[in-house]
Amino acid sequence: MSTALHWATLAAYLLGTCVFLGFLLHQRRGLYRMGLWVLWIGFGLHSAALAAAWVQSGVLPATSLRQSLDLFSWALMGATLVVNLRLQVMILGAFAAPLSSLLLLAAGLLPVVAVAKTEVFQSLWVVVHVFTLLAGYGLLCLTCLGGVLYLVQARSIRAKNLGPSFQRLPSLSRLDTLNHQTLVAGFLLMTLGLISGAVYAQIALGSYWRWDPKEVWALITWLLYAALLHARLVHGWRGRRGAWLSVIAFAALVFTFVGVGLLFPGYHNFTSLTELTGVRP
Repeated sequence: MSTALHWATLAAYLLGTCVFLGFLLHQRRGLYRMGLWVLWIGFGLHSAALAAAWVQSGVLPATSLRQSLDLFSWALMGATLVVNLRLQVMILGAFAAPLSSLLLLAAGLLPVVAVAKTEVFQSLWVVVHVFTLLAGYGLLCLTCLGGVLYLVQARSIRAKNLGPSFQRLPSLSRLDTLNHQTLVAGFLLMTLGLISGAVYAQIALGSYWRWDPKEVWALITWLLYAALLHARLVHGWRGRRGAWLSVIAFAALVFTFVGVGLLFPGYHNFTSLTELTGVRP
């Protein structure tokens, strides 16, 4: 059931991508509304697929690389739809939907890894940890996307290249607002995710901090975003400097999310997660 829903979700996301690209080219509100409906349907299917996988296995589907990419795709799409409701950045779906589709496609092509039904993955603290982090990551992905679009628009203005691409993208002030608001919300959610993870580590492993590679890189990433937020709020680093920093910080986030789990040993390593059989080591 969850497999069929997975591919149905991908089909909806790809269709939504095509509709939003059509909107980007032709700027017709009918295409925008249609694209939103398709993406909302896809997000509903995606939520159902994740719920089905969770019920079927009895374990939160967040332990393998396949499941992590699947959840990241879901979080990015959810963040995109919610932010669009608030800020009405109409072309956001044209860039976020392809990213969600690629993540979901990559997840679907990876092998399914069986995970034992253990107490480790059934704690409420783990659920809070995973979902707050992923919600934060989805929003911070939009922060990066807003930063990239800001840099593209700023370059067009400096080059006095005010052609069709310039007219189709939001204004610099609107993109900076997108960058700032998603940064604040994403940083707060990421902070809650790290705190809940530390609390559960104390409960399950007897220590808030174990110098696990992913813990170290998560702290580095958190410090980068804290510095970015401080620079924006205290020193007025908006515009191009804030946009560049959001791109750099997101590169660190991606490495923390995927790279560390593949390259370094530790209990956050994807292989280690699928082999855990109890609460304490």
